[in-house]
Amino acid sequence: MKILHYALGFPPYRSGGLTKMCIDLMVQQAKEGHQVAMLWPGRMGYIKKLVFVRKRGHTVLKDQKLQSFEIVNPLPVPFDEGITAFEAFTINAGRKAYEAFLEEISPDVIHFHTLMGLHKNLLEMAKAKGIKLVFTAHDFFPICSKVTMFRQGRMCSHVEDCTECAACNVTALNLNKIRILQSPVYRLLKDTAIIKKLRKQHRDTYLSGSATGNPSQAIEMAEAYKKLRNYYYSLLKRMDVIHYNSTVTKEVYESAFELPDNYVIGITHGDIADKRREKNFSDEKIHIRYLGAQGEGKGFFFLRRHLMNYGVNRIIFA
Repeated sequence: MKILHYALGFPPYRSGGLTKMCIDLMVQQAKEGHQVAMLWPGRMGYIKKLVFVRKRGHTVLKDQKLQSFEIVNPLPVPFDEGITAFEAFTINAGRKAYEAFLEEISPDVIHFHTLMGLHKNLLEMAKAKGIKLVFTAHDFFPICSKVTMFRQGRMCSHVEDCTECAACNVTALNLNKIRILQSPVYRLLKDTAIIKKLRKQHRDTYLSGSATGNPSQAIEMAEAYKKLRNYYYSLLKRMDVIHYNSTVTKEVYESAFELPDNYVIGITHGDIADKRREKNFSDEKIHIRYLGAQGEGKGFFFLRRHLMNYGVNRIIFA
């Protein structure tokens, strides 16, 4: 079988759970004899706006050769930074490029791991050619342009009316910054010390949730965010199958959308190994090490508060 994955790119340029799951799946499919490739949103030009697909050769991971194809001039990729330039994220282009690309590689199925950077024309061309389309819901991006539906220590309580979206998205990157993040130069510099420091400073600031929008614009902006959600809904309705990683994800999506056939299949990590061992702590303290961002969304501060509330006061947090 010929399987084309659409994701954000290969490591180390892209990382995180979405990338890890996609790569693990691609590697296993290649081991089983399938022809596997990834299509990913790449550089955005400042002057030339023509959309085309560039073959990037093969990426070798775990002794498996995985084909790589870059979309040049895709839609912007916002990650979890938010969206304010609505029109730039819904432009439909590249029809001829996608038609030629699909003719060349002739995939049996396209597995979409995200809608970020994606032109609707790719879906339309694939449907016209009878290619099966699968979407894995790794996060809540089609519903929430900030991805998590979580801000200032709580779940969003205005999912239906979008009246908090303007405040949540006030820190969204402008298009020039997004172009830099999708540039070949950034791929080379991403893991340098100075870029890592700048990224950490930026993320610590916006994950704090301290930035707020203009309340007077909340209602006006809410309509724009509803239209954006409906646009992503139009993409999801073209999928043949939706894959949820949990019943919680399924419930959230189906509270916002009426979607096609779906399955709930848990996602795991291809390199997990059981390294548990018994340890004796002479000081009778629990040592917890947390690796992650300083935002509330990952659950660390929730865990800490509740442990303290239950009288557990001999914990060392590192």
